[in-house]
Amino acid sequence: MSKRKKLILVIAVGVALLCAAVLGIYFALGGNSKYPAIDRTDMMAAASFQGMPYRIYVPQGEGPFPLVLYLHGAGERGDNNRAQTKKNSVMQTLLSEENLAAYPCIVVAPQCPKDRGWDIEVLMELLGGKILPAHQVDFSRIYVTGLSMGGYGTWALLAAYPDKFAAAVPVCGGGDPETAALFAHVPVWAFHGAKDDVVSPEGSREMVRAMEAAGAADVRYTEYPDEKHASWEPAYREPELFPWLFAQVKQR
Repeated sequence: MSKRKKLILVIAVGVALLCAAVLGIYFALGGNSKYPAIDRTDMMAAASFQGMPYRIYVPQGEGPFPLVLYLHGAGERGDNNRAQTKKNSVMQTLLSEENLAAYPCIVVAPQCPKDRGWDIEVLMELLGGKILPAHQVDFSRIYVTGLSMGGYGTWALLAAYPDKFAAAVPVCGGGDPETAALFAHVPVWAFHGAKDDVVSPEGSREMVRAMEAAGAADVRYTEYPDEKHASWEPAYREPELFPWLFAQVKQR
């Protein structure tokens, strides 16, 4: 592992652990309850890789299919292989009948171990060593998205592997603005709540500003003025999000 990747990993894990206690309380209290909860976990097969549980959905029919890697927040860490997909808005929308009819895709949702942050090296080993060889994946359309701790993980993956992803959607996270030039060529749509009292929206603002300063051609930012931490609820329901995401094709 290069020194740069080690530094990115240390930053991502440190920030995630710093926020973990507050996030755990938030999710234990139910998060944002104004949106309906639909559990699509049983649509996804259960598996594990190097001791890390994950769920995967693979469409029927002939591929290749785009792939979406989803990184959950701190409140869903553990080893039950359900918390990361149960009743969250990304699975409700991404795996809805309407979306799958329009955008059939492979969805991979690993579960981070308890009391740890995302290990981006293990995530890439999961993709490269397990998922990509076994399924019909469109290598030009691999996407990453995540919320809260997973938002930090999304920015960290972009910084460490800037040529692996066709687009990214980090939600209520943050990263190291000094790395933005590494992935300025990757389309990014970031989301945050202006009233977030768990992860400051300034983290997303800084990353977007840094990408713009680095000459990014397609960086978008949506900040919800009345949302607190659970900005993923409206974010993954944005009508233009998935049409934008699945239109992105890796250029390198």
